[in-house]
Amino acid sequence: MDRMGTVTVVRCPAMLWFEREVVGALVTSEDRTVRSSVEAFVDGSLRDMPELLRAGVAGESVLLGAYAAVLRARGRLDRDGVIGLLDTLDGLSLPLLGQYPRLMRSLVLMAENELTTGSAADTRRA
Repeated sequence: MDRMGTVTVVRCPAMLWFEREVVGALVTSEDRTVRSSVEAFVDGSLRDMPELLRAGVAGESVLLGAYAAVLRARGRLDRDGVIGLLDTLDGLSLPLLGQYPRLMRSLVLMAENELTTGSAADTRRA
């Protein structure tokens, strides 16, 4: 709140580049339509998060993105490297950093399952 009593809302409306990188690395399908649908689902899920939670995820994305940019500049990060980075974070004893890969994997998995279930249901109706 400012001195006038109005609430200032800080939003992170768009999916950050590192989040897009992570989603791209985690999607199992090579079909561009599925990949873009999964990305849109994850983007929507991130947008729908409560602001405090979204701010934490965005902060981790910025920090991890900076680290990933350094690795990429040194030629040590590709698609498999992003997955390896997530695996490393998942195994850390720091709970906040360990939750990031679990969140992103869960969102991608849910999106892939929703899309697969939706397309299977559409096929059955036809």
